[in-house]
Amino acid sequence: MFLENCSEFVYGCADLVPVLFRDCVHDYIFIVPAIELKFRPESVVCHTIFVKQHLVRERHPEKPCDRTLFIFNIPPYCTEESLKHAWRDCGPVASVFFHSTPNAGIPKVNESQFFPIHAEVKGFKVAYVVFETEEGLEKALKWNQTLFLSSSEEPILCGVKKWMEEYNSKIPNVEMMQSEIDKFMADYDKKVAAQIANDKEAGEEDADGWITVTKRGRHAGFARTESSNKRKLAQEDKKRSKKQLLNIYSFQVREAKMKKLMNLRQKFEEDKKKIQVLKQVRKFRPF
Repeated sequence: MFLENCSEFVYGCADLVPVLFRDCVHDYIFIVPAIELKFRPESVVCHTIFVKQHLVRERHPEKPCDRTLFIFNIPPYCTEESLKHAWRDCGPVASVFFHSTPNAGIPKVNESQFFPIHAEVKGFKVAYVVFETEEGLEKALKWNQTLFLSSSEEPILCGVKKWMEEYNSKIPNVEMMQSEIDKFMADYDKKVAAQIANDKEAGEEDADGWITVTKRGRHAGFARTESSNKRKLAQEDKKRSKKQLLNIYSFQVREAKMKKLMNLRQKFEEDKKKIQVLKQVRKFRPF
């Protein structure tokens, strides 16, 4: 269960009664209304959601506090259109935002239809319902009836139909995908050409006789990135380790030679034992 500006759950029940929460930061208890939510009007099983006005310090223009309703414990099958349909009696809904956890901002939108960067919110989530008027929020806070997500006018697909739609939506339109790729590459080529032109212009001598060094030109340098700096430092450390002087004194040279000789003798004895074991294993025994 997700809470906004709350950190400890005190008491609650699944009936249409308020739920108490404790705010451990400000040390006070406030009441959050609980509302029944059904998939269809004829459904027997109901789900419980908790609502309150959206009040935070960091405000966003897309979520005005005087028109935004914060809802948590939203079921996974709930959609933006179904929430707009459920709250239609309170007033017209301007927008609906889903988040995995409470968030003062708005969810990030994928610019590409075929190459999404931001994942879709799945599972239980929280929702922000923004009404067009302040009266809509006031009615929603006083609402004490059961809400219905799906109806004949605004049905929610489920079961095999939902799986079929999800599968068909994953099949991309090749022409549209190719058009999007071509547009992206054209924009990228323009960006690279502009960068090369800027570097070329910066490489020319200015009025004071100074020349800006860039990674392009007659003597191109390397990019000053963190990875390149680490690689350069590692190479310098390796060169420095090779330049270290070892066995400066004569007794150190003598000890090093004796140690090397002892290691060779030990290895020679170990190899002799291995050869003896191999000979015994390979010995022919007819009886």
